[in-house]
Amino acid sequence: MNGIEKITERIAQDAQAEIQERLTQAQAEADQILADCEAKAERIRGRILEAGQQELQAHRARLHSMDDLDQRKAMLAAKQDVIDEAFAAALDRLCALPEGELIPLLARLIAANAQKGDEVVLLSPDQRTAFGQKVVDEANQRLPAGRLTLGPADPDIHGGCILRQGAVDINCTFAMLIRQRRAQLSGQVAQILFPPAQQA
Repeated sequence: MNGIEKITERIAQDAQAEIQERLTQAQAEADQILADCEAKAERIRGRILEAGQQELQAHRARLHSMDDLDQRKAMLAAKQDVIDEAFAAALDRLCALPEGELIPLLARLIAANAQKGDEVVLLSPDQRTAFGQKVVDEANQRLPAGRLTLGPADPDIHGGCILRQGAVDINCTFAMLIRQRRAQLSGQVAQILFPPAQQA
């Protein structure tokens, strides 16, 4: 082998060694880049999973809160229905009082609401026929100068009465009185129907 061939072979060996070294270095750099990318992807995946878990928990909490709210609304609606039934039952009981209790009750009601003492008393057809004049007489006795008179029957009255003074009516029907007192009494009725131990 002559000198030129030796030099050429030496150059080729050096070039091959440099190529191999650069390939090894490039492979190491590629491995490092891949490892860095995998680590970064794992961190991103972890953050995404954590954010997803937090969103899932928040969503579950919202659903639970909405479910609780729906249950409370349903419970309140059911309680309101029971309270409505209680007031309806109270109205029925007032209207069904025996004559011996109803006459003095109506007389007191009329006397308490009469403005001048000479109003016309309107009762339901049944009550007017059964004891209308007795109610008016007892109410007149309760007033200092009672001059109340019994008016015609009013088919819209189912309990209680209406006091008429000219064109002005004072509605003393049991339904109206219960409506007027309902706001004041609803709390007490709720406490009786739903003692604190049973309330949701």
